[in-house]
Amino acid sequence: MARIILQMMISVDGMVSGGDLDWIAKDEPLIQDHKLRLEQASAVLLGKGACTEMSGYWKKAEHDEHCEPPMREIGRLMNQVRKVVYSHKDMSVDWRNAQVHVVENDQALSRDVQHLKRETDGTLLVYGGVRLARSFLQQGLLDEIHLDICPIILGAGQPLFTDSKQRTRLRLKKSLAYESGATKMHYEVLKASG
Repeated sequence: MARIILQMMISVDGMVSGGDLDWIAKDEPLIQDHKLRLEQASAVLLGKGACTEMSGYWKKAEHDEHCEPPMREIGRLMNQVRKVVYSHKDMSVDWRNAQVHVVENDQALSRDVQHLKRETDGTLLVYGGVRLARSFLQQGLLDEIHLDICPIILGAGQPLFTDSKQRTRLRLKKSLAYESGATKMHYEVLKASG
């Protein structure tokens, strides 16, 4: 049975999206950590918006000679890993190893993800978008949350942790400060007993 891990880059004020991505921290150890997570992933889970944004970027990055070699390598890994794209409507995806799972609501999403989790060994990485990440949290589907907290206050954008109806208890598994000033925070999601 797979473990489901939410992986997000987040600002100090809790934002995960603000239009452009120039605020994302980048340094060699951080990039290597992301590369390692992708190498170990059985699949990456995405919402349709995140898929649309990421597919174009990573398809180009893999072969872009102007892109730094570690980013080209992440592009190669993103393009080769199995990707499950969640959408409320059928859609075509022009990205290698991507398949669309149509779910009509959060309950259907939960059933599909639980089936995928039972049928998969290893790790399922949830990369976003923000609505999908919120749904996974609200439906109790996450085993771990990995946040890379970037040293910036955006002041605007989309907050990751909002609209939650319940408390979610976490246990810190690992933390690390990067050269860029970003901080890696890995949490285990504590499941309610009984």
